[in-house]
Amino acid sequence: MSDDTVTGPEAETVMGPHRFRNNQRMVPAGEAAWKLAGDHGMLGIRVDATNGQNRLRDVRTGHEFLNLSSCSYLGLNSHPTVVEAGVAALREEQITGLAMAEFRIRLEAAHRLEEELAGLFGGPVLPSISCGVTSAAVLPLLASGHLTGSEPLVMVFDRFAHFSMNFVKPVVADETMVLTSPHNDMQFLEDVCRKYPRVAYVCEGAYSTGGLADLEGIKSLQEKYGMYVYLDDSHALSTQGPNGEGYARSVFRELDERTMIVASTAKAFGSTGGIAMLGSSSVFDFLYRSGPMGWSQGMRTGAIGTTLGSIAVHRSPELGVRQRQLAENIAIFDRRMKGRDVRGTGSHIKFVTVGENEKAVRLSTELYRRGYYCSAMFFPVVPRGRAGVRLMLRGDMTTAMTEDFVTVLEDVLDDVLDGPA
Repeated sequence: MSDDTVTGPEAETVMGPHRFRNNQRMVPAGEAAWKLAGDHGMLGIRVDATNGQNRLRDVRTGHEFLNLSSCSYLGLNSHPTVVEAGVAALREEQITGLAMAEFRIRLEAAHRLEEELAGLFGGPVLPSISCGVTSAAVLPLLASGHLTGSEPLVMVFDRFAHFSMNFVKPVVADETMVLTSPHNDMQFLEDVCRKYPRVAYVCEGAYSTGGLADLEGIKSLQEKYGMYVYLDDSHALSTQGPNGEGYARSVFRELDERTMIVASTAKAFGSTGGIAMLGSSSVFDFLYRSGPMGWSQGMRTGAIGTTLGSIAVHRSPELGVRQRQLAENIAIFDRRMKGRDVRGTGSHIKFVTVGENEKAVRLSTELYRRGYYCSAMFFPVVPRGRAGVRLMLRGDMTTAMTEDFVTVLEDVLDDVLDGPA
């Protein structure tokens, strides 16, 4: 030990203030739960996916199962048009990517993608390698007022906002005041708007652990106070709307300079990457060269191709067919599971609460044994004592598949809840 090593009470001063994150508390709790899941063989499963997500095969055991933890809510990630478009783009361009900041030089295919996305969603759309990168680039600039031409805005994050937004809180807090709102609490949000002249609300559309944003309430406060809305609709993009524009656009139909909707194109959209739907083109070029957006990891050629392929599917009647099947599967699940401790009514994302970590792992393990993979989830993703299993319904699941799954879920759930902790 060197002479200048600090020990004793003085060493505590090197700890962070833990205002917006606390790894010392979160990591041990999370690792204990993940170890429990791993010990039951529910992590690190290697599969053959050639028969699709409704029939994955564990390459080590041969066990076949239906995947209910995939965010590809319409099954477009295996659609032939999407897959072939990615292959075709690589063959045509003969390069995996330019490996440089796209605001300097980008493939003509990338520019065409921007135009196609704008046409599909009715306004300027900024693509990126992921929705998380977009949030990391945009939120600090929104906080400092550089997207609104004003002074800094008070940033209000919904308590259940996804980690991809929440992890930026410490950076945002270096620019402005950061508050955390109780989930969907419009009264809290209105009180903040009354107190401060410039406010931005950061939330999701369809929440990743079940439930939907109060879009009407948010829109009302925006109209009343001029509040900026930054809304991540990753889990709803493609699942609804004539062009797959998602849940948020069902209320925020015409975007303006006070609204930005970001979303992942790696979920129901069936490709990879992320997009930001902008209400104004005035910040388009600025965002392209801002922070992580301006680094060397632009969209790869294959991703450009698969995204263009998915746009083609979105413009075909097949999108509506898969959306309607997804809606039917949601209705089946909600009807049969009514009265259970399940979050996510009306959403394709369901969270079945069982309480303790051990019960969540037992439920997940037994479902897998019977042919269905559903993810056990614990604190800090959900509150302590509210562990459970998250499952995602998909539009490429048949009605019979959904009915059969719910029958198994009801049976297994009763055994878990009635059995020992």
